[in-house]
Amino acid sequence: MASENLIFEADESDRSFLNSNPYYAIIPNAEPEHMETYHYNLDEFYGAYNDFLQMAKVRVINAEDSFLSKCCLPCVKLYPSKDISHIEYFLQNNQPYTRFNLKDLGTFEVYGFGNHIALNASLAILCALQEGKSVQEIAMNLKNFKGIKKRFDIIAREDNIIIDDYAHHPTEILATLQSVQIYAKLLSSTPKEIIAIWQPHKYSRLLSNLESFKECFTHCDRLVILPVWRAGESEIQIDMSKEFARYNPTFASHIKRVNDSVVLYNDSKQLQTLSNAIIVGLGAGDITYQLRGEK
Repeated sequence: MASENLIFEADESDRSFLNSNPYYAIIPNAEPEHMETYHYNLDEFYGAYNDFLQMAKVRVINAEDSFLSKCCLPCVKLYPSKDISHIEYFLQNNQPYTRFNLKDLGTFEVYGFGNHIALNASLAILCALQEGKSVQEIAMNLKNFKGIKKRFDIIAREDNIIIDDYAHHPTEILATLQSVQIYAKLLSSTPKEIIAIWQPHKYSRLLSNLESFKECFTHCDRLVILPVWRAGESEIQIDMSKEFARYNPTFASHIKRVNDSVVLYNDSKQLQTLSNAIIVGLGAGDITYQLRGEK
């Protein structure tokens, strides 16, 4: 259906979000990230967010974020700890859904698992209300939303369950793995081993968040680590075996999709075929193509 509206994810990684001209700005958090772009200066980082906020005609924000809570501009504010309640998770045709209450507006259901799913959906609901949409229409549209590619994207369901997820920051990885745990518990079959395949994205991010990365894989049973996706950066030597020793990780050069299985390789040598597991790929590099058998 034709529409005059354009919805996009504004990108702060290279300040390109300041090249947009947003009417609505929906901001769930302003967690420091891509700090190399901002010369590792928090004032510069938050200054860019302030500029972006000022550009928008209507701002919908998570008012419990430490930075956004100080915003003095007129905003539609969500207070998740008070406004969102009765969060529960369920499967519908084996698809993951989150159900929650928002303020006094009623109950909503949305694709995906996790508190962050309820938070993001709540911000979208509050934004839609500014457009004059009815609560009933919003709830129906939200329930029919099937998610997007690479966000808890279930791409196989037979021998293995394979999930492709864009998570590449420690906070995102932790939230995704917690969601996978919920999914595993709700499945009617015997609980499967959770195997995370992580392709670190950029040396700068890995170094800036190394301690957080070392803590965010506690919700998987096994960890497979692929080479860092450089994204144009020069290689930096990091002793990954030492830094992530607590997980006893498997290191692989790449993976290949074979039917509903994933095969680990060290260059041309086949290491192992993963089977009878929930396999979740994590990263913003080419891991998505490897998982899908497109590379």
